[in-house]
Amino acid sequence: MFKSIALTLLICCAAVTASAQIGMDLSLNRTNYMQYEPIYACVTLRNDTARPLLFGKHPKLQGYILFEVTDQRGNIVPKRPGMELSVRGLVLSPGQIKRMIVPINRYYQLDRTGVYRVHAYVSHSLLPSEYKTRDLKFNVEPGIQVWKQTVGVPELNTKEAGNGVSAERTYNIRSITEGATKAYYLVIEDDQKIYSVIRIGKAVGYERFSVQVDMLSRIHLLMPLSPKVFQYLAFSIDGKPVANEYRKTAATIPMLFRNPDTGIVTLVGGETARAGVDFADPNAGLVKAADLLSEDDAAATGNPAPPPKAPAAPGLVDLGKDL
Repeated sequence: MFKSIALTLLICCAAVTASAQIGMDLSLNRTNYMQYEPIYACVTLRNDTARPLLFGKHPKLQGYILFEVTDQRGNIVPKRPGMELSVRGLVLSPGQIKRMIVPINRYYQLDRTGVYRVHAYVSHSLLPSEYKTRDLKFNVEPGIQVWKQTVGVPELNTKEAGNGVSAERTYNIRSITEGATKAYYLVIEDDQKIYSVIRIGKAVGYERFSVQVDMLSRIHLLMPLSPKVFQYLAFSIDGKPVANEYRKTAATIPMLFRNPDTGIVTLVGGETARAGVDFADPNAGLVKAADLLSEDDAAATGNPAPPPKAPAAPGLVDLGKDL
């Protein structure tokens, strides 16, 4: 199932490297990434063979699209055990351009911080040689911690419920900078595991975000989009979204209020803000992460192999200007 691995789109035009048989190019959605967040690469293919190019089971139709990733010392980054990128079922008509968006961190061990280089290449039994893209450089960073709080895990969220063990997790808000943009991430972790890495907003001048944790250890965030418009987000201890809405300053200013007696956190003040009217929609141009790895019809491709699961990252994905 090709779409189980990558999103395929027919493009009217694309920047691809010149070649006698195959045009090929590679783009990344960004150049700086928070450690453990998804890294999306876009591979663009143009078929200049003057005949259909099929990727299938038969030896004469066997073909591969692979990546080679190296670290800052030039060492090859190994694949994750058991993870193979398959493009079986891909069909490129003569002259056709398609692109695939692939979460390369699912296939390669990119968990360590540092500088990486990546290129993609295609091979096929009907092609006279392999074709390779340019190298791209990107950084994986731990980020700068700007806020931190350790909370208890409600018993209904842990296997140790009822045995007297009190589990803990830590909410971290970290920032990374790319050019003039500072992005904020929510990282949920404990001593053994990273549960979620969520991009929650960008720095807006001297405006400051607000944070509260309620009695169920859910985190509530009020992120400024401008001096008068805010996005309200809330997440469970596992990183699942609980709330997502927009407020603007009116007669009162939006704020988070935590009841000191009950621990309930409430968004108060302001009034509802409308995307495209009161502020530029920050979700414009984004797609759902699950849609990038949506299941395809097995009968259409003749490939009965079970598809991989969609990325664990919730919410929307910024594929960048070039994608």
